[in-house]
Amino acid sequence: MFRFDKKYGLIFLAILIVEIIIALFVKNPTIRGSIGDVLVVILIYCFIQTFLNFDKAKTIICIGIFAILIEISQAFNLVEKLGLQDNKLVSTVMGTTFDMNDIWAYVAGCAVVYMLEFSNENTRPKKRKLF
Repeated sequence: MFRFDKKYGLIFLAILIVEIIIALFVKNPTIRGSIGDVLVVILIYCFIQTFLNFDKAKTIICIGIFAILIEISQAFNLVEKLGLQDNKLVSTVMGTTFDMNDIWAYVAGCAVVYMLEFSNENTRPKKRKLF
């Protein structure tokens, strides 16, 4: 169950650095919002796979559900209702503004992870040579 997978750990660190760069230096709302949300799903997946040997498909689904629930909590102003709006960390992690496009970005992130984890060169149809 517990392990340390160097490959996932390195991918996690690389994506974390990209996310930090986006948060600190990028002002473009498309990159900050959509690309950042796609990457955060991949980031969470790689973090979990670095330390835990869970079923990959179930992990992807659970991360997608988790991300969507966080986004839905924004629609109900959960951070404010819990009185945590002044806590920068909680406000940043949980978010404060609901956006349906964020849900689509989370779904896209899960799809990217799924395709990368389960694509296999050997199962693709062979190309036929014309001559």
